[in-house]
Amino acid sequence: MKKIVLSTIAALAVSATSLSAAQQFYVDEKGQVFTTSASDRIAIENKESPVLSKAKSLEFSGTHYFGYTSADPQTTSSAADADAKVTVPVGIDTAAYAARSSGFELRRNYVQVKGFFNDKDYWRVTMDTTKELASSKSYADVFVKYAYLYIDGVLPYTGVEFGIAHRPWIDYEEHNGWFYRSFNKVVVEEKGTATESGVDLMNSADLGANFKTRTDFVSSEIGVFNGEGYHADKKAANQENDSKMSVEWRLTGHLIGSGTKVGKQDRTKDTYAHLSTFGLISHNHKDDTVAQGVAGEYDRAFYGIHAVYNQPLFLVAAQYIDAEDKARNTAITDGKEYDVVSINAEIRPMTDWTIIGRYDDYKIDKVANTTGVKTVSADGTKVIAGLAYKYNKNVTFIGSGKFIDEEKANGGDTGQSKDVYMLTTEVKW
Repeated sequence: MKKIVLSTIAALAVSATSLSAAQQFYVDEKGQVFTTSASDRIAIENKESPVLSKAKSLEFSGTHYFGYTSADPQTTSSAADADAKVTVPVGIDTAAYAARSSGFELRRNYVQVKGFFNDKDYWRVTMDTTKELASSKSYADVFVKYAYLYIDGVLPYTGVEFGIAHRPWIDYEEHNGWFYRSFNKVVVEEKGTATESGVDLMNSADLGANFKTRTDFVSSEIGVFNGEGYHADKKAANQENDSKMSVEWRLTGHLIGSGTKVGKQDRTKDTYAHLSTFGLISHNHKDDTVAQGVAGEYDRAFYGIHAVYNQPLFLVAAQYIDAEDKARNTAITDGKEYDVVSINAEIRPMTDWTIIGRYDDYKIDKVANTTGVKTVSADGTKVIAGLAYKYNKNVTFIGSGKFIDEEKANGGDTGQSKDVYMLTTEVKW
C-alpha cells in the first residue's frame, strides 16, 4: 500500500510539472523516447508529442528580410505601367516613364533544417519565398534554395557540398565583405528590377558539387555545376541539350586572421584581411530570355579580384570584375563585355550602430559579331547609404537609400535610373 501511495504522489507531481512547463524528452537513433539525458540523444521539448529523426541531431533556423520600400524610377526602356497614376514631368515621353511604386516587401524568407549524421556531416534543406516590388510571383511560390549533402574531410582540409549547393563566390562575399543582402545583393548578382540594376552575372546556388578547403593561410572553393542556377522559372536547363558544365572558383589568401574561420568571424570583435581571386567559365550558358535549343546560347567567363579589411571599428572592401559573353552562333547573336567596380565600407561608431556605404560602377558593351563594333548596352553608377541598428541578437533594423543612374544606347535618355528608399528588418533565429 505504501508503494502505491508513493507512486501516486510521484505521478501527480510529474503531471503538475508538465502542466506548468514543457516536459524535456530525448530520442535515440532508434527513435526511442527517454526523459533522461544522454550524450547521443536529441533533446526535444514538446508537451504533446516527440519529434523522431534518424539523424543524430537536427538544427532548425530561419533568416527573414522584410520591410517597406519606395522606388522612384526616372526613365526605363520598357513601356510605362498602364495602371500608373503619375504625373509625367515636362519633356519626358509618357511611354518611357515608369510608374513610381511603393509597398511592403518580403525579400527573403528562409526556413531551413540540417540533419547531422555526426559532428560534421549533414544534409541541409532551405526553403524560400520572396515578394518584391513589381514582382509577379505569389507569396505561395515556395522554392528550394539549397538542398545538399555536406561531407567533411573528403580531401585534406577539404569538404564537399553535393546537390543544390553554394556557388563559390557570393556566399563568401556575403559573410566577409558585404553583409546587407537584406536591401541590396552583391554586385555580380544584381538584376534590372524595380529596386536594383546591374550586371546579373550569376546567382548564389546551383546544382552540382562545391569543394571547400580551409587552412590557416589559404582557403578556396572549386565548383562544377550545371550552370543555370537554382531559379525555378528558368526557361532552359543546361543538361537538357548539352553536356557542358560551369566551372567556378575562389582562392583567398588570409593576410590577417585564419582561413579556418572564414565566414565565422565576429566583425565587431575580430580583425581580418583577405585577398581573393574568383571566376567562372560556363559553356553553353543561357539566361531567362533564351529558350532551350535556340541560337541565343552563349559562353560566359568572368574573372575578379577582391580585397577586404576589417577591424572592430570599421570595414572596407573593394573588387574589380572583367566578364565576357561569346555567342555560340555569331551570325545571329552579338556578344557582350562587362567592366565592374564595387567599393563598400561600414563604420561602427558605437555599440549596435553601423553606418553603411557602397559605390558601384559598371558598363556593359554589346559587341557586334559581324563588325566588332561596340555599343553601350548599359553604363551605370550606384550610390548606397544606410544606417543599421542591432535591436538584439535576432533582429536588426536598417534604413537605406539607393541612387542609381544608368544610361543606355550610347548615352540615350532611357535606362534604369531610380531612387530607392527602404526600411528593412532582418530577423535571424
